[in-house]
Amino acid sequence: MFDLQATIRWVTGVIKTPVETAKAYRDGDPPWLQTFLQLPLPLFVAATVLAGLLSLLLGGAVGIGGVAGVLWMLAGSLIWSFVLAVILDQVAGFFGGEKNFDRAYALVGLTSVISAIGSVLSVVAWLGGLLSLAATVYAIYLAYQFVPIFLGVPEENRVKHIVVSIIAGFVLGLIVFGFIGGIVGGAAAIDAFDSDEEDRVTDVEPEVGGGLFAGVERQAKLAETAQNDRYEPPADGKLKDAQVVRFVDTMKKTAALRERLTKKWDDIDEDNPSLGDIFSGAGDAMRVGTAEMEVVKTAGGNWAEHQWVRSTLETARIQQDINDAVRHNYELFLKYSEDIERYE
Repeated sequence: MFDLQATIRWVTGVIKTPVETAKAYRDGDPPWLQTFLQLPLPLFVAATVLAGLLSLLLGGAVGIGGVAGVLWMLAGSLIWSFVLAVILDQVAGFFGGEKNFDRAYALVGLTSVISAIGSVLSVVAWLGGLLSLAATVYAIYLAYQFVPIFLGVPEENRVKHIVVSIIAGFVLGLIVFGFIGGIVGGAAAIDAFDSDEEDRVTDVEPEVGGGLFAGVERQAKLAETAQNDRYEPPADGKLKDAQVVRFVDTMKKTAALRERLTKKWDDIDEDNPSLGDIFSGAGDAMRVGTAEMEVVKTAGGNWAEHQWVRSTLETARIQQDINDAVRHNYELFLKYSEDIERYE
């Protein structure tokens, strides 16, 4: 089913006239296997080979983990194409579109033209990261353009569809490429990035930029510092009044932050959204999910302690008086119950 001339024709079309090419490809209604053999498979194989050769010409190495590592990353890219298609297909059903995996994979297949180009350019010294990022942004923009063509998502839901898909893709991408990276020695690359323990972020500065990519790094730092928090609960299991006061204050600020971010989402122009609107909306949607953690950490708080206070209050609400500690904690809950229930 592989047709080199067809592959060249579709690749050229995506580069020159992407929307018209997408409509023509949809009209052919190819099954997913045909798309896989004509686009992602040859494109990512060719990109892997070209990236390796370019890296050697520029004085670099074949890749992390040698040839075996390169093959694993190739496999990861191909697997990822199916993951993206499943995400786009499933999310389309939630936003009034048509669930059709063949067409969802066709969409991914066409955008993989840009992704493959980005992977080749990523090995260029100094500029590689920027060029790869630019390719990723353009590939997402093309996906946004192609969604109504392949999946029939209504215009008023197109922004929400692509934003939710980006978030789902980001989360699943961490899992898929984290697994692949572990196999080929990704841990070593992470260690090199972190350099040493003293350079790691322990305090999170206020956000200075918006959008998806500005937010991703910040949210990752928040998660890293929060995961490193430790807290030893008191031996008697009793909450302090000050802990509950801080908990209530955190929940109040979390509710305000989520309301502000949600309002920004609602204010997006659905009829004529810009690419900046899409990325900003995705970044804000990611912050909504980690808003409570963000409030705790930006105040210099201990995430582990905060989680213990939350859990202990919930236990007290359920059990109320099974022992002295729970009875004490339940009394504190009752003291602040109006605010706790308002902001939970």
